[in-house]
Amino acid sequence: MLSLFKAKTWSGAGWLLTLCVLLVFIAMIYTALHLCYKGTDHKKLDNMQLLNIDNVIAVYPDPDSAQLASKDPAVKKVVLAKREERDHALFNFLRNEYDGRIDEYRLKRMDGLLINLNNKDTKAYLTDTEIIVNDFFWFVGTGTYAEVLFWALIGVLVSLIYYVSIANGQSLKVAGDADTGPFDPAEISGQVSKMFYAPVCALILVLGYNLLTGSNTKMTDISVGKGLLLFSFISGFFSGRVMKFIDRLKDLVLPLGSTDSTTTDDSATTNDIDKTDEKTANITISLQLAQAMLSTPEAADIIDEGFNTAVVTLKPLTGDIITLGKPADDQSSEFTATQVPWGKYTLHAAMAFKNNDTIINLEADKDIEISDADKTFQLDLDKAAEAG
Repeated sequence: MLSLFKAKTWSGAGWLLTLCVLLVFIAMIYTALHLCYKGTDHKKLDNMQLLNIDNVIAVYPDPDSAQLASKDPAVKKVVLAKREERDHALFNFLRNEYDGRIDEYRLKRMDGLLINLNNKDTKAYLTDTEIIVNDFFWFVGTGTYAEVLFWALIGVLVSLIYYVSIANGQSLKVAGDADTGPFDPAEISGQVSKMFYAPVCALILVLGYNLLTGSNTKMTDISVGKGLLLFSFISGFFSGRVMKFIDRLKDLVLPLGSTDSTTTDDSATTNDIDKTDEKTANITISLQLAQAMLSTPEAADIIDEGFNTAVVTLKPLTGDIITLGKPADDQSSEFTATQVPWGKYTLHAAMAFKNNDTIINLEADKDIEISDADKTFQLDLDKAAEAG
């Protein structure tokens, strides 16, 4: 039983079948819940509907001031009966417009309010009020958040099925320029983690949307309707980009921490580095295998695992060594550094790759000069001299 939790136990076809079964299982749960617990949605009356509301109200003019001021029970009964007829006609119109999907309980609550309003106030109320109608989806209340979690998870599963099916269909003998490579069971743990963090991140973005729109009185009402489902699905499908977006938010939400870090890095380097006119640059280092390594049997495995474990540094002519930031995406090969002073550096990269019981040490060195605001350098990794 415990062997199922080991990545090497799974084949590409077995993991693909498991993902498909998971997707079907989630879809069945989602459908069953929505059939058992009906959802609701917001609807606003459009201009044509409001024009028809005017036509309905015009048939039932307001009583004159004498009738309203009268204390005669018979007169009050007549006034009340007229408003009941007006409200009955309005509700029939709304039922027809929304195919009978308006909940009767909500209509009774609305009737208790409209019965005390004249025609002008009734029209104003219907203009500003969102009509709540029955729907298959949960767009009102806390069920909205369940929709986000479900659709983000579905997006993750669909993206993983797509990726694994492409990887299974490829049999790369040498490294190429393809976006995906042969299926690697070592990636399963990362794919499983996506099923958990991607829905939560999508929910955080929706909560942020609520906060930015300032809907303090109805924090669980999302006005975008079915666009919410599309957004949640895309957030799950492209969960890597969502994580990058949230990672960049730290500079906005926690500017003090980001500024302190930058100030510390600058003070440790700019005092000693040979620089030109105190100018700085943002640089990107792209790692790839050297031409000699591309022909080796382990080249495809190295590219498939990615270069995220590499350590990339910049050594100035004098001063402290600068270590570049690692990629946010496991499959990315781009390392970055910001506000690097202009000057000459020695670029160095080192990475260890475990191939069965053998450790392959890769490294590369390159002399570079930074003299532009934004610069990208390419570094080719080859076997280290001491590697066996």
